[in-house]
Amino acid sequence: MKRTMVMVVLAGAVGAYLLPGCSDANKARVQVAQKKLLDRIDEALGKMDVQKAEIDNGIKSAKQAADGVRRAKVRAQGNLDQINEKVRPFEERISQCDQSLMKLRDAIAADMPATIAGKTYSVAELKEMAGKVIAARKEAEKQINGFKSARETMTKQVALLTKTQQEIEAKIAGLQSQMVKLDSEIAAAKAMKQASAAMGDADSSLADNLAELERKIATLSADAQSELALETDRWSAANTEKAISDVDAFIRDSQKSTDTLAEIDRILGGKK
Repeated sequence: MKRTMVMVVLAGAVGAYLLPGCSDANKARVQVAQKKLLDRIDEALGKMDVQKAEIDNGIKSAKQAADGVRRAKVRAQGNLDQINEKVRPFEERISQCDQSLMKLRDAIAADMPATIAGKTYSVAELKEMAGKVIAARKEAEKQINGFKSARETMTKQVALLTKTQQEIEAKIAGLQSQMVKLDSEIAAAKAMKQASAAMGDADSSLADNLAELERKIATLSADAQSELALETDRWSAANTEKAISDVDAFIRDSQKSTDTLAEIDRILGGKK
């Protein structure tokens, strides 16, 4: 509706300009006003082009940050999988110990020799074996507890990185949407310039529309720049590298447990 009214006003202005009897002084006044308006539109278009380039660069940086977070999340998930793999044998060990303890409990409670796995044990031997199984179970629990902190921390890290990646991608989508709006406003400004050049008059409605367009562009650009500044500071290259290095630290720490696992296996093997 607003665009229709503008075009009606423009058409009226063109008609007024073409009416006979228009003085040279009036024509000169119109030409000066028209040039000022065209210069104003050119200035606005120049600013919008600069702002668009800045937002484009900001979106590229945000995409790089999102990619860095995604890579950090993949590493964190891989490390979490490694931790779970290392914990699994001890969880299985506990399950086996529990099954053995159930049999030993029944045999000890009967207070008489019992045959288990083809071998006969006295009550004293049953109690001694139960003590060994309990010790083995405690060792397995100790190992699982040793991984507990790393597993919980890495689980939180994966969740945080997943959430952060989603947030950055949502911000990028929002900025891209603002870019579409900015493109439409640039197109509107160019249309105003063409209309002003064709009409031969400095219509006040066109000037008002330009002022409103400038205000909208300033607001849109300020919003976009604010979002970019916030996300760029939050997910700068340094912060992204820190997130990745934190994951690397977890990977290195988890690798140190390999020798411990082998040592425990030797200890448990000696008790069998």
